[in-house]
Amino acid sequence: MATELELKLMVHPTCFDKAVQALDAFCVKEVNAIRQPTLNLMNGYYDTQDALLMSSGIALRVRSVNEEYIQTLKTRGVSRVGMHARGEWEWNVPTDALDFELITPDMLPSNLHNKEWQSKIGIVYRTDFERQIWLIDFAGSKIEVVCDRGEVTSPYGHDGISEIEFELKQGDETSLYQAALSLAQQVPLQVCTVSKAQRGVRLKTPIIELPDDLPEDAQHFQIGAYWYEVWLTYWEAMVHREDDSLYQEIETALLNLQNYLPNELSGKIAYLLTIPERLLDPEKPLFLSLSQDTQMGVSMLEIGRWLNLQH
Repeated sequence: MATELELKLMVHPTCFDKAVQALDAFCVKEVNAIRQPTLNLMNGYYDTQDALLMSSGIALRVRSVNEEYIQTLKTRGVSRVGMHARGEWEWNVPTDALDFELITPDMLPSNLHNKEWQSKIGIVYRTDFERQIWLIDFAGSKIEVVCDRGEVTSPYGHDGISEIEFELKQGDETSLYQAALSLAQQVPLQVCTVSKAQRGVRLKTPIIELPDDLPEDAQHFQIGAYWYEVWLTYWEAMVHREDDSLYQEIETALLNLQNYLPNELSGKIAYLLTIPERLLDPEKPLFLSLSQDTQMGVSMLEIGRWLNLQH
């Protein structure tokens, strides 16, 4: 098993090409940065009709790439204040059919040890996207950066994919934030906690998944982390649904988060709260103006970096 540690960013489709150009320019400037071949990835995600795997924290897919097939099982893992740390197993398989013999009980939660679910499983949604890849050395760490553009489809509808992932291959996890910040200062990007698998599931069940409630004895930084996650959740929902009314929930999360940050970061929140006034354009939805502005994403990354250091 590999433990995957990644930082996922959403980028509005109108800014996607600018992000690719910035990464290419970084590769031209830096010796230890290489652009890899672009891949076209087709993925079938498997589950039962009642979403037993997803509700149990499991994503199971078969990916087709360059006429080869890869079966992957991922656990939900833990959300690290905007970062994702999760278990991942991959196997090369001869066809696009699942091989259940590869999946052992230690990879699954106890409610899936009974194999009855295997007879009820089928493809419930697909993701088809182009993946552009860069391998970079940044602040002493090796990081894989990917830009994914495409869509998720199911019988219940479709959703666009326009995102960037920074995955730590070797080194210090704080380098993920440093690398992401260097890009976010050039291109509007925002931290995203919604996986491609979750995008597929919500086509059928379009709910907003808020973080778990805090325990009564939660520490100061844990309360801050909670409101940070609420901010990220409503941000993604606002952009995904194109619903400006959800900005009220974002504003509430920011005001609460402000109480749990040091003065410098608290001041950034105060500044963020003035952005909608400055960007107000009667001809343009608020969600669009905000998602095309760099300040929101830079502050998300700076605050997320600080919160992660408190653990």
